Amino acid sequence: MKNMKTMWMDEQKEVGVVELQDEVFGTSYHPVIFVDVEEREFKVINNLWYTTYHGARQFFRSKTNTYVVTGRMKKVRS
Repeated sequence: MKNMKTMWMDEQKEVGVVELQDEVFGTSYHPVIFVDVEEREFKVINNLWYTTYHGARQFFRSKTNTYVVTGRMKKVRS
């Protein structure tokens, strides 16, 4: 099981990015949909992973992406 290090959420708390401890890269960043905000439950979108936060954040900027970020991403856990 990977350990969560940091979490970022949009203003509506629907989508975000999580940083997880990874055996290969040290850390990996995943674009996610939040299932339960209070319990910090999330689902990784399309099993995607990136080696940087900016890579994962760039996923949401794609014109063909159906997941929309509302406002700014804010760090909620580190």
